[in-house]
Amino acid sequence: MGATPQDFLTIVGGAIIVALLTATAVWLFSKAATASIAPVGLLLVGFCIEIFFFNKQPYVQAGLQIYHNDAISIIVLLAAIVSFAHRPLPLYETPFLLWLGFGITIIASFVVGLNEYGRYAGTEVRPYFYMWVAGLYCAICNFSKDDLSRIARWCLWTAYVVIGIALYYWIAVEVGFVNRQEFYDETDAATFRPVAAHAALFVAAVGLVQTMVWLRGSGTRLAGLHAAVFFAFIIIMQHRSVWIAAAVGLLGVLMLERRLLPRRFGLLLGFALSITLAIAVAAIFGVFDDLAQRLLVSTVSMTDSGGTFAARADSWDRLLESWLEAQSYTLLFGFPFGKGYVRMFNGMVIDFAPHNFYLDLILRVGIVGAILFVVASGMVIVHGLRVKCATEFEYVLARGLGVVLLAAMVFCVVYPSNYTLCAATGVAMAQMIRQRRTHDWQQQTPPAETFGTLIGRPMNWPVDR
Repeated sequence: MGATPQDFLTIVGGAIIVALLTATAVWLFSKAATASIAPVGLLLVGFCIEIFFFNKQPYVQAGLQIYHNDAISIIVLLAAIVSFAHRPLPLYETPFLLWLGFGITIIASFVVGLNEYGRYAGTEVRPYFYMWVAGLYCAICNFSKDDLSRIARWCLWTAYVVIGIALYYWIAVEVGFVNRQEFYDETDAATFRPVAAHAALFVAAVGLVQTMVWLRGSGTRLAGLHAAVFFAFIIIMQHRSVWIAAAVGLLGVLMLERRLLPRRFGLLLGFALSITLAIAVAAIFGVFDDLAQRLLVSTVSMTDSGGTFAARADSWDRLLESWLEAQSYTLLFGFPFGKGYVRMFNGMVIDFAPHNFYLDLILRVGIVGAILFVVASGMVIVHGLRVKCATEFEYVLARGLGVVLLAAMVFCVVYPSNYTLCAATGVAMAQMIRQRRTHDWQQQTPPAETFGTLIGRPMNWPVDR
């Protein structure tokens, strides 16, 4: 069968995107030595490309398949190595040491798996490598306030790019430009989700931060509108796991900013009434009949014995049993990458990864690796939610990261983590280390006026090393 016009357009579009990615990667890497946020921008570009191509990622055949995220992660790792010459590593800081240990368990499991299973080990280790490198780079980069503000703007734009991609595929499938069954590997009877769950979670994370700055009045005038658009989007996407994670994060925001709720109560009430009125008018004309039916079926099927949650829970039980029956070394450090996830479900052999990041951690890096990851993540979450901040910027950054990572921990119960989340973890580590060092310095140095009295003149003491 010859190539169709759709195949030609897809190939051309993919070639253009890969060319743009290559040019962007070269430019960003050339700027990496002086612009520490360039690799973060590259990660976000790769994230958008991954979402656009869904489960049919472009690659280059070079003995093995090289994907765009492989190249991006290598560039980020090289940028991290280059930065070692400019910034001292925080080797005496607990979160960073835990993250290094987590990386060592990944590398050890990969080396063993490479010896036993060959290239299959490389296939399974890729997501872990992406996550660890992203977290490592962001943890060692001493981002300035301007850097972090720019990264925040990039995340906002990326959230809208995700929405644009979803709208594109929604329209393309409806008009027949994109064959849903070929591109998404699903039938028309399945719930249509044009972007994956981790993409919807990214939009929800940005929405949580926008909600916080809107409540505090420290963001732009459009912060409330951004939050409304993002939360409406994740509801329409019908990823129930994202609903739950976003609800936990939103509850956290409301608890943190409960004193400010009365100030925004009028706007909240007016917004709720306006949306309710608009939905009621649209419902009268039957605009939402199909969407409402799909949302209802998607929600009710969550507890169905034949639904996806039941299938995942059954797989968790079987995979956990295989791990518990293994040797003590495997209990500590997991099965090596490349072993796969083969198990039985309803009389069929299935081998896809478990929809549970914590179980996946135990299976691949064992109890040791799982503890290293969870403790490092838990430390930065607690710090972000509880630390005393001197400025509004520090407060929004710390609390925003704390709420987002808390929601991500809930999300990881039924989905794998992602390198964007680990990049946020790295930024939270860097801020935690910076604030601890600032606090320690202030505790160890005498007040400026006391020392000034001794030498006969005042002195301004630094607040950071």
